[in-house]
Amino acid sequence: MRKEALVAGALALGLIGLTGCGGSSSGSTADGKTAMTWAMWVGGTEDQKNWEKVADDVSNTLGDVKITLQGSTFQDYFTKMSTQLSSNTAPCLVAVQSLRTAQLKDGMLPLDDLVKKNNVDLSAFDASMIKGLSADNNLYALPYDVGPVMMFYNKDMFDAAGVPVPKAGWTADEFVAAAKKLSANGKHAIAPNTADLFVESQVLAYNGGRVLKEDGTMDASDPTFAKGLQWVSDLTNKEKVSPQLPGGDPAFSSNEFLAGNTAMNIDGPWSLLDVKGKAKFKVGVTTLPAGPGGGKTFSAGSGWGISKQCATPDKAFAALKEMTGDKVLGNLAAAGRALAARTAQQTKWIDNAGIPGVAETLKSAEATAVPMPSNTNSDQLGQLFNQYLVKSINGQQSAADVMKDIAAQLPR
Repeated sequence: MRKEALVAGALALGLIGLTGCGGSSSGSTADGKTAMTWAMWVGGTEDQKNWEKVADDVSNTLGDVKITLQGSTFQDYFTKMSTQLSSNTAPCLVAVQSLRTAQLKDGMLPLDDLVKKNNVDLSAFDASMIKGLSADNNLYALPYDVGPVMMFYNKDMFDAAGVPVPKAGWTADEFVAAAKKLSANGKHAIAPNTADLFVESQVLAYNGGRVLKEDGTMDASDPTFAKGLQWVSDLTNKEKVSPQLPGGDPAFSSNEFLAGNTAMNIDGPWSLLDVKGKAKFKVGVTTLPAGPGGGKTFSAGSGWGISKQCATPDKAFAALKEMTGDKVLGNLAAAGRALAARTAQQTKWIDNAGIPGVAETLKSAEATAVPMPSNTNSDQLGQLFNQYLVKSINGQQSAADVMKDIAAQLPR
């Protein structure tokens, strides 16, 4: 899992198309090993090093394959992968976000038979991710990370404003009261975030409204979601605790937080240690503020699967087993790159976090988390959120009217 906050940095580093073509479903190296390309989103230099280490370690462990990383920004990844999967140019190994499983599944190999054939114990993984990476009763990827959406905060700003740091389970009223005290001298409490996972989690926590229903169907005309989105928009226009949203900048919220211009930011555990490493202030974490009818958050994560175009699925699955094994996921957890989908490895991420109360907060968030289902139109919905929510947040249209416009552009 990686978020848009790192997209700008990745673009600056020229990570798109990092390691050559993506159309090699398999082939051979000069020394007779099976060449295998692995498509993955990459968020910057450190991210690139992490994933290249995974590719090298797994290649060395297996001995007869050579895995090469094909990097893309998170923002570009799913459009690019959809095109590759539908045009017979996809690589063997494909990264999948749980929200996008249904979108990519038609070009991917169901893994259920390979799981049985290779005696993979799925119970070792977080159950919500096995569900999230499944569609039509088939499993399309083995998970590597998981996590509930939470609230990061700048402890230094809370201390300077004389506001107690938020505790897990805090309410929307407590959030707004704290936000008003934190918004002063050109600073704001929180910046708007139109990323689908984050804004949908914010609304779910506030009033339970959701566009994606439990069964995976999509209803962008849901009136409860529109009411929740209006509350989010009112943080800018009515409460004045959130700045106006500039268009075309998916990293605005996280950049404002890291710059010390806002006191809070909605994010996931997959980003926490990266944010902590970059921030020039003490980082804390708590649950999303719960409003009337809300109190839950979405859980999401990612995994790796095999494209139907892969000529060597058995070798690709052997690679997947290693990539999602205890050793690799334990290393990624210890490095802070991912809260491991293998539950036995999650303590390594917690132990390395070094943030007071993170284990308790994570436990509290997980207790209220529900898997965010995938839908074939999830990526389109995400793009429409990025395009249209700026009108609601900046007060140009009501949230209800914005959601009507979005609903009109989605397939019925």
